[in-house]
Amino acid sequence: MNITGIIVEYNPFHNGHIYHIEKARELTKPDLLIAVCSGNFSQRGEVSVIDKFLKTEASLKHGVDLVAELPFIYTNQSASVFGRRSVEILDLLKADNLVFGSETNNLEELKNFADHSINVDHLKEEMDKGTSYPKAYGLLAGSLYPNDILAVAYLKALKDMKIEPFSIQRTNSYNDLELHEIASAKAIREALKEGKDVSGQTPVMIEDPHFIEELYPYLQRLLLTMSRDDLKEIFLVSEGIESLLIRNAQEYDDYEGFINASLSKRYTRARIARISLNIMNQIKKQDVRNDEKLSFVRILGFNRKGREYLRSLKDEDFRIVTQFKNLPSRHKEIEWKAANLYASLLKDRKAYLRKELKGPIIID
Repeated sequence: MNITGIIVEYNPFHNGHIYHIEKARELTKPDLLIAVCSGNFSQRGEVSVIDKFLKTEASLKHGVDLVAELPFIYTNQSASVFGRRSVEILDLLKADNLVFGSETNNLEELKNFADHSINVDHLKEEMDKGTSYPKAYGLLAGSLYPNDILAVAYLKALKDMKIEPFSIQRTNSYNDLELHEIASAKAIREALKEGKDVSGQTPVMIEDPHFIEELYPYLQRLLLTMSRDDLKEIFLVSEGIESLLIRNAQEYDDYEGFINASLSKRYTRARIARISLNIMNQIKKQDVRNDEKLSFVRILGFNRKGREYLRSLKDEDFRIVTQFKNLPSRHKEIEWKAANLYASLLKDRKAYLRKELKGPIIID
């Protein structure tokens, strides 16, 4: 059986993602297409404008057979952890191929970068090989080409696996804010903030989008009431950053002002946003074990082919989880916190939480 995987965020699901699915099928001719998807928050510490069940339904309607969730504690981390854990899920599900988007779309060059550590110590070496300064700096320092950075993370994780990588050309710029037919997710999110019609860019009806800025009053309240010692125990809080965050929470009553005042060469916008989500979800350092072996895969949805494939995995040495109650206890506690934080933004909080506790989305 030929199984292909893709790793996605769908914030929100749009025409470019349909293109990705179609190209993945065209390139690899799979019998089964699996998506590993982040949940209600993104790798860059943002609130997803559509919930994970809408993401799942949209992907199943457009060519995916099986959707697995990347747990919150691995979504809300650096590209290397996000990439490694996503690839591990695909490996557990016995994927043969991984198809990802890339700005450079140069698989051999990306493999070369994956062969060494991603840091500026190697910048001169890469330039000596003929790599242009902006491209090399972007890949090595993380300031440019976000999909290429993720691609390198995937390729590093694939080194000890038999999954074959395939790269496709990203169809737009991450920072492009124009509403083309295939617009960037960022352009769609910005348009939604302005109340614009995005029906030409996404097949999903987005009636009640939400954004990280809406959670700032809660974050501010926590920063102004928690002790410094308690903040130091929060995952990703280090080097005294808690003092800066407290000071900025006292100074700024808006999320953008708070974030911008907290940035530095060491602390990017994404890292401050991830720390903020951990504070709001009360995720402590002791809760996160990045070296643990994955022992389960949570399934968010499937079609008939996906259901049949899951039945074939019943004798594997990891748990297939289709009901929230069957998550391992530590992960269940964390996911419930994340679900409640997201639900706090919604018109019908209880209805969303019932979805969380219910089984997967099934489309025949």
